[in-house]
Parts: sequence; C-alpha cells; structure tokens
Amino acid sequence: MPVRKKKKITKKQKEKRTKFISAGLVLLLVFSVGLFLGENKQSDLTLNRGIELFKEELLTFFNTKEEIDQTENQETTIRFLDANQGSATLIQAKDGTTILMDSGRYEDKDKKIIQQLDQYVGTGGKIDLLIFTHNDSDHIGNGDLITNYYDVKEVWMNGNDATSQIYERLLDAIGKSNAIYTEPKTGENYQVGPFKIEVLNPNEQSKNDQNDDSIITKITVNQVSGLFSGDASQGIEKTIFESGTDLTADYILMGHHGSDTSTSEEWIKASRPKFAIFSAGENNSYGHPGEEAIDRLRKQSIPIYGTIENGTITATIHEDGTYSIETEKGDNLVEDDA
Repeated sequence: MPVRKKKKITKKQKEKRTKFISAGLVLLLVFSVGLFLGENKQSDLTLNRGIELFKEELLTFFNTKEEIDQTENQETTIRFLDANQGSATLIQAKDGTTILMDSGRYEDKDKKIIQQLDQYVGTGGKIDLLIFTHNDSDHIGNGDLITNYYDVKEVWMNGNDATSQIYERLLDAIGKSNAIYTEPKTGENYQVGPFKIEVLNPNEQSKNDQNDDSIITKITVNQVSGLFSGDASQGIEKTIFESGTDLTADYILMGHHGSDTSTSEEWIKASRPKFAIFSAGENNSYGHPGEEAIDRLRKQSIPIYGTIENGTITATIHEDGTYSIETEKGDNLVEDDA
C-alpha cells in the first residue's frame, strides 16, 4: 500500500497564507474602527481600502495558476488624470515602471485620484518615482495618502518650505516611509526604468517662489519626449530656452494649468509640440486656461486637450515611436471656435 507523503508548503505559499490571514485581521480591525467612528468620509475611505486589500489577498491566496506579468502586451502610457483644479500625471512603462507627477488637490472629497491610482497602479501598488513639482496644495493634495497607501520608492521635491498642514502631513508621511528623498537640480539626468529624465529647473539659486522653483522635466521614452513645467512662469521658461537646452518635445503639459502667465510663444516655438494638455477644473475662479495661452498654441496649429472637456487624457506611446491619444469624454481636442 503506497504511503501518502505530506505535501510540503513552499516559502512562497507560506507567505501567501500569512498575508491572507493578516489581511483578514486587518479587515476586521478596520471594520470595527469604521463602526466606532460612524459616518465619516475618511473612515469610509479607509474601510473601502481595507476591503480592497482583503479582496486582493483573497484572490492571490486561491489562485493556483502561474503568476502572469500584468504588464505583458501593454504599452507605455501617460495619463493626465482628471484632477479638477489640480494636476496629476501618471506615467507607466511596459515593464511596469511607474512615475506619478503631482497628486491633485487636497479638496478632493471623493478621493478621485486615489480611485484612479487603484485602477491603474493597483491597490497598494508600486510607484517608482513620485514627483511633487512644487508645494502648492493643488499639486501635493493626497500626497500623504499616496505615500502611505502605495509602495513609493523615491520622492522628489523642490526643497522649498511651505507652511500648510497639507505640506506638513506630506513630510511626515515621507519621513515614515522607506522612500528615497531627492531634491533634483538643473542639469541633472536620471534614468528611471526606460525613462530618461532631464531636470531643467530649479537651479542652485532658488527664487524662494513655489511656482518659479517648480521642478521642470523633460521625460523621454521610445524617442517620444514630453515637457512638464509645473506652475513656472514665462520668465523661467525664457531662462531655460536662452540657456540653449534642447526643448524639442512631442507634447507639453501647459504650465500653471494653462494660465496666460505660462506657455509663452518662445516656449512653444522652442519645444515644437505635436499636442498640448492643460489640467484645470470646470468653472474655476482662476480663469484657467487663459485665452491668450490657448491662442498662442492655436496660432501654431497645435491640438489642445484639456481635462475640463476631456476628463482623463491617455497618450499611449508605441515602441516604434508613434503615439495615440484617447480621452475619457468629449471631443478629442479643443476645437477653435473662431
């Protein structure tokens, strides 16, 4: 009579079981806290995330198939997330390398940015580089939650202090995380996965101005480049293009949410983009995007996409250096009404 040998559990299986049990305990704790706190948006968000984490671990535990690389057959994408009157851009490579530039407004009651990140990154997923172009609340809102909720490997900031509680909470979250902290400067080049990142601002001579000290980058992958200028003004743009820096780009994220004070005619001519994007909220009190800035692009026959009309805008970069654009809603570009 054959002897039935007890099947040994591998180290990986043990880890999965431990995670499953831990997730169950976490869910129980979170649910108890949610009942104790009652109706509260923040506690509701925490409870929902606990449930999502539990569901993910449950699926992992019962999955007996070989693990599949979720990035297989996917292509590099740049998503200009609908962040209302804020800014957040999610850049993901085919190999899974993920960059998030800015994190939207704090006044995001429904935490739409978190929902979008859960969709595209995965609950608790990896963010290789989190860039805060500057410390205004419409660019670092949700930053503390993102640092806590996701596996953030590195954080970039411009080095300027701010006095807001949002900023203080963000610094506290970064300090408690395992993320590397960096203050990049003009002339530095970085390689993050397949992405080449050229830092164009700020320089060593800080202006002590959040907007003009914005981290400005040129990011290239598959021979396709984009310019991201935060809230920097035309004066900073002029300093950069007069330095002789190669600003040629396939697309630009318009500075300061499309404000007239940014995206100068010289900046446009130097970069020669094939399309431009602005991130702004509907009926915002700032008048973004500015009519003059829009007109400067239209005079160069450059298509314009905006989160007001289009919601989240996704540019897919193909391996042959071509790209395609999809929008969440509305027409594919801001038509010239003239």
